[in-house]
Amino acid sequence: MYRALVATICTALVLNACTSAPEVQTGEDAEVIMDTLHKVDNSRAQLAYIDPGVNLAKYNKVLVRPLGVNKIEIKQPSKSGSVTGHRDWELTDEDKVGLQTMYQEAMIKQLEEKGGYEVVDNAGDDVLEIAAMITGIAPTGPKDDSRSRPIGRNQVYTDGAGSIAVAVVYGDSETGEVIGLAKDVRGSSSHWGANNSVSNKAEVRRIFNGWAISIREGLDRVHGN
Repeated sequence: MYRALVATICTALVLNACTSAPEVQTGEDAEVIMDTLHKVDNSRAQLAYIDPGVNLAKYNKVLVRPLGVNKIEIKQPSKSGSVTGHRDWELTDEDKVGLQTMYQEAMIKQLEEKGGYEVVDNAGDDVLEIAAMITGIAPTGPKDDSRSRPIGRNQVYTDGAGSIAVAVVYGDSETGEVIGLAKDVRGSSSHWGANNSVSNKAEVRRIFNGWAISIREGLDRVHGN
């Protein structure tokens, strides 16, 4: 069960897969935060911590908190080779609601519809709580709106849409105990093409679906599916 826990947190809950030999620090020299969370070495995530004593197999349902979007740092795209004179990239309230909606849809589709893990609104002893927040975005082109892309110069081509940085906390919904956390960055598909609102939304959906699939597959492994 210990090895399954490490594999699940690393390959699923930590968003980016670990290397082939993830190891949880133990012993007197182990890096431990919040008293129970041990650092995972050999993780491809920027940071990964887990509680090695928790039994993930007890969780059959998932409580997905709304995606946090209120503290997002935006790394402005380079103006070199792009549209000149564009305004700085900004997220409107409508943009934030759109991100939350796409995230929630991805989680429900992958966890509940495809995985059979009921997504619930209330805590319970068999409910895993997932709370994610976007901490930063790094778009590769100016925002696709009339203020940022002047009429007649709105065709922009970039190598991918950019990247999204996230922080995710996994906890026992009933006790509030944190059992894992991670910080990581995931980029869009790396290919040269049109950069616009349609293509960017498609990339965001792909990223959210990728995270949700990883979580589902990790829970499947714990349950022997």
